[in-house]
This record gives sequence, C-alpha cells and structure tokens, in this order.
Amino acid sequence: MNTLNNEQWKYINEGNVHIVLQILGTCKVVRLIKGERRNVDVKSYINSIEFVNIVMLPLVCRGYAYKEEIVCLSNNEIKELTITLLQIRPKNRIHKSSISQFALSAPNLTILEPTITNYCVEIKTKEGFLAKTLEVYSRCYYCMKQSLKLCEKQIDKISKYCPLNLYSGDRKRMKLALANLVENPQNNFKMFKNSEIIYNENSSIEFEQIISLTILNSTNVFFDLIINILLSDGNSDIELKETAVVVPETSYKCNKNQELPKNSFLYNLVEIQSLSNNINIDNIAINEINIADLVKKVKDNNFNLSNSIDRKQFIDSVDPLHLALISAVAKDCSVMITFTEQNCEGYPTIRFGDKKMSYRIVVTDLEPKTVKSIIKRKDTEKKLKQLINKQNNKDANADCS
Repeated sequence: MNTLNNEQWKYINEGNVHIVLQILGTCKVVRLIKGERRNVDVKSYINSIEFVNIVMLPLVCRGYAYKEEIVCLSNNEIKELTITLLQIRPKNRIHKSSISQFALSAPNLTILEPTITNYCVEIKTKEGFLAKTLEVYSRCYYCMKQSLKLCEKQIDKISKYCPLNLYSGDRKRMKLALANLVENPQNNFKMFKNSEIIYNENSSIEFEQIISLTILNSTNVFFDLIINILLSDGNSDIELKETAVVVPETSYKCNKNQELPKNSFLYNLVEIQSLSNNINIDNIAINEINIADLVKKVKDNNFNLSNSIDRKQFIDSVDPLHLALISAVAKDCSVMITFTEQNCEGYPTIRFGDKKMSYRIVVTDLEPKTVKSIIKRKDTEKKLKQLINKQNNKDANADCS
C-alpha cells in the first residue's frame, strides 16, 4: 500500500462515492472514498480492488488495461484533505464530509499524454436495454426514473436522453442520444480539457462554443467522433467522416431495436449489463454478497475474463445473485473517452481529413455494489410502475401533485 507522501494534488471531480484528485506531475489520480473511518476492515478494500482488477475490468474493458491500487492515508492527511476540500467541493456534495483511511490509486483516465492537449468525455450511459420487467410500459428504466425524479423534485426538467438510443447501433439514434445528453447533462455527461471540467450540468457556456475551439470545429463532428469510438472495438484505427445533423426530438416510447457490431465496445458493455435480465429477483435468496468468492473463482480456474471462452464458463458458473451484482455495476459505470489533437504513440488513431489524432475508451467506477442496491432496484421499479399507472399515459412533464 502507498500513501500520498505529501504529493501536490488538484481536485478534479466527484460522484456519490468518490472524490477524484489529480496528482500533479504524474499520470495518476487518487480516488478518495467517502465514508466513516471507524472500524475499517482493510480486507474488504483488498477484496474490492481485486473485484475491479480481476473481474470487472477484464469483463468490460477488453482494450486498454489498467489496474487500481490501495492507498493508505494517515490521520494527518485525512484531516488536511478534509479541511482543504471543504473550500473546493460543490455545496451539494459536502454533506458527505468523511473520508476513508483507504483510497484508490489509478491512471488519470482524462489524459493520454500530459505534455499535449487532451480532451475527455465522461458518459454515464446507464442501462442500455429494455428490462423484461418494464416491457409492458415500453419505457426503459432510465426514462421511467426521470419521471420519478421530477415528481420527487430531484430534477427540474426531464432529460430527453434515452440509453436505448445510444445503445441502438443506429447512428441517427445515437447522435440524437448524445445531443440530448449535451442539452441536459444532469450528472451523466461531462467534458474535460487537460483534466479540468469545461462542460457539465452547471456550465453557463454553450457546448457548441467549447467544441468550436477544438480541432473538430462542430458538435456534429464531435458526435460522429464519439459514435465511431463507441462502435469500435477500442483497439482499431478509425477513419472519421461527418454524417448528417440530427435535430433533437422527444419520444416517450423507448425503442428497444438494437443492431450493435458484435465486436464493439457498446455491445460488450450491454452484454454484461443485461446479465440480470433473465433473473427473477423474487425467486432468489437475497443474502450478503461475498465478493471474495467471485475473485477466488477466477483465480482458482485461471480465468482470463477478456477471453470469450473463459468469460462464458465464468458467467455460466456464477450464481444469480452474483450476476445481478456484476450487472448492477456495469449499469452504473462511467465510460471515459479520451482523445488528443495529435498522434500519441501507443494508442489507436483517428484520421480526420489530413489530421491524425489518438484516442482511448475505458470504463471506471467499477467498485462492487452491496446487496442493498439490488433490493433498492426492486423497490424503485415498484414505485415507477405505480407512478406510470397513476399518470395514466399523461405527459411525463405534467403536474405530479
């Protein structure tokens, strides 16, 4: 285990679980874990790291490989970090002020090469298929949950983004999904330049203006870039050609038609997400989940989960509760697409006219969920069904009182 060793750092971003710090002068970040520091079991952190490195990363990232490591913070480091971060963190996040003694060290996924200009897009793609339990409503989990969030005043406006469009493989629908994400990012779309957030839900600047200052010049070309990368295998060179502009529109019926290339990044990710679709949670015992059992299974059988034969053997031998857990993690992960404005050795390239850029696509936020997340999903689905039935096909933006 390492410590921060008084390294200089800069706050980058945070979510519900982690606070991400860039370690200056390096290609590393440290992801602080929010939570109580009492009675910390280091073994649980080791199990969590091994779950990410040995199970989830090989399952969802067959291209760029990386590993996370445990960092141990001293009491003084925790005290100093807590005080300093209180002055930097967004006000809506500081209700979780405790920092765990243990943190995660990982590559800085927002950059390829620190000496050149790097752009990174973070997308929480969400659940990319229509769950069997919701098929009768012709609405996916994300779109239904937007209605619930509006009624509970968690959001001011429903997002027109539908994950099924992004995962469709149809370039027009995918472009529509990206346009809707940009229009209303919530916490699902961010853009970075050299690790600094330049666009998110709180931005006052227009996205078109940001893109106009890049080599891509227009949002339409930017969308084509992201779509090409999502439909690639993550390892191959790409020839970028601009396609037609798509005007954002609203549709409250989710289209489950899907034609993804079988070797594509999105196909692989939604395949892992949909492991839960044939599981009836009502018919399985909901016990505490032992992550160590999954890791042991991989080690004992010498499985390489990026290999199709090994992954099939693994998935076929795993009990339904573990599959539900793996699926839950894949549904809530962040996709990080990083590209430069010039060629960068060691990465696949994108040709755009006479220009040659480099890119990488990878996934983060792969730490294990607890059994509570599976129970919560079940409870949330009940609420969603009650709400939709109550609204009786009314406009999802109608008054929820």
